[in-house]
Amino acid sequence: MPVPAAPASLTAEQSDGQVILTWAESSGATSYSIQRSTDGVNFSALVTTPGIQYQYIDAQSAPGTLTPAIGTMYWYQVAGVNVSGTGAYSPIANMVPANPAEMSLFELRLRSRQKADRVNSQFVTDSELNTFVRLAAYELYDLLITSFEDLFSDKTAFIQTNGTTQYYPLPDGVTNYLGGNYNGTAGDPAPAFYKLAGMDLNVNTSTTSPAWVTLRRYNFIDRNKFVYPNSTSTIYGVYNMSYRVMGNQINVIPTPAGNQIIRMWYIPKLPRLLADTDVTNIGFSGWLDYVIVRSALYILAKEEADGNSLKEELLFLKARIEQSAQNRDIAMSDTISNMRGNGMLSGTGWDGGGNGQAGW
Repeated sequence: MPVPAAPASLTAEQSDGQVILTWAESSGATSYSIQRSTDGVNFSALVTTPGIQYQYIDAQSAPGTLTPAIGTMYWYQVAGVNVSGTGAYSPIANMVPANPAEMSLFELRLRSRQKADRVNSQFVTDSELNTFVRLAAYELYDLLITSFEDLFSDKTAFIQTNGTTQYYPLPDGVTNYLGGNYNGTAGDPAPAFYKLAGMDLNVNTSTTSPAWVTLRRYNFIDRNKFVYPNSTSTIYGVYNMSYRVMGNQINVIPTPAGNQIIRMWYIPKLPRLLADTDVTNIGFSGWLDYVIVRSALYILAKEEADGNSLKEELLFLKARIEQSAQNRDIAMSDTISNMRGNGMLSGTGWDGGGNGQAGW
């Protein structure tokens, strides 16, 4: 009996950190030998199947084990085995495991070519397609943070005022907010800033049980309305203060007194997809389909091919994201009005004071 021929059509896909291998039958094989590599050249034995099967899932053997590791490229090859020995190995297939619902740049590029039906075409190079994927990912990120609003505002950084500074740098993700604190000296830097969600002021300067109040966004029309410090304050001594983003700085208006803590809530920048093994972090709920369809449209646009069906699919995905955002909590009000400082309101309760100091 001759050794089996090399299996054909080996494919590798990933799901939730696992790599799923599928191949075609090799005539005469009674089992299959699977090899794995981390460089595409040097392979080592991974497993020999206990019988005839045409799929194998390369999964972590136990929680916390490192293989297959998230964000690592793996190459695979499969050979048929019988009593005469091991046959020739199949053509190589490769894939990068990712966290549940996420994908690597390598996989996004592959799925985009599949969606555009251009798997074997290099009219659009890998380098060009990488750029298309990044642009599509930024577009999805903007759509998500606009639709879901504060659900992405989970990062904070803290500013210690000094009584003389009015402009403070925004987190750059490298050095200026070590440990999450401006001019901090230890700890990981706060992630790089993308969009501001809001600012709070600590009114009792306590580090163990701080009391925070929400600051107002600067309104140019009100530029002379508020003075800090002033003689009129709320019952907690919170003076009028506002803020605005100017370039790569946050401007606190007017200059705050010294030794106060300001908490900045913000949306960080989307991590860049530069290497094939870089993995996304916005794939929950299947939204990466938006990136795939948008990138496929970029491919077809460069080829001047018809992409009408993909345009319709993209509009559907956008509408689905927006609808999901609207339905995330039926009890959540659509808008919340900031009543503080509205002198048109009357009364002395929570909703106004009739003297320009309405509400909080």
